[in-house]
Amino acid sequence: MPEFPGYTGGAKVCPVIKITAVTTRVNPIMESCIGPSHEHVSMAGIPTEASIYKMVETAIPGRLLNVHAAPCGGGKFVAIMQFKKSSKNDEGRQRNAAMLAFSAFSELKHVILVDEDVDIFDMSDVMWAMTTRFQADVDLITIPGCHCHVLDPSNDPAFDPTIREHGIACKAIFDCTVPFDLKKNFIRSQFMEIDKDKWAKEIAF
Repeated sequence: MPEFPGYTGGAKVCPVIKITAVTTRVNPIMESCIGPSHEHVSMAGIPTEASIYKMVETAIPGRLLNVHAAPCGGGKFVAIMQFKKSSKNDEGRQRNAAMLAFSAFSELKHVILVDEDVDIFDMSDVMWAMTTRFQADVDLITIPGCHCHVLDPSNDPAFDPTIREHGIACKAIFDCTVPFDLKKNFIRSQFMEIDKDKWAKEIAF
């Protein structure tokens, strides 16, 4: 059975049923969800996002702008959190928010923190932030020995002997946010808006 992480899971107890008839309406529409399609992982991701947002908004109101349980994580393993720092006193709160996310959804494995100018639904933009705003020796926070999810095949003693039991993982926070006092050094390239009056005819086509 294809599972949400993208690997085939073993069948457990599967009772056998014998179908003797199928009744449908005229011109039926069949909805089928095949794992690990985007449809499948989105169904898992939406409640993950809601759980995280509610937890963080309750504890640190007004800073978390959005959260995306990315399809690359099966809707459960990876959350991208868009966090806004409004003053120097907000520095570090983004990491508190990430830890709250792990509390809100225990199966979460990785949290990627980005600023408000990053499109969290565009993985290329998220990876751009990681490339230009992240230094692993200071911005990677690891939390080993946490329970995660048994369907992640890397969470196993065979993968790493330091893992005591299957399903134990090292959770990680990738803080790709810019330090508040350095924001002026990380302004994205700006482009002039189109003069719509000048190009109105061309835009119309």
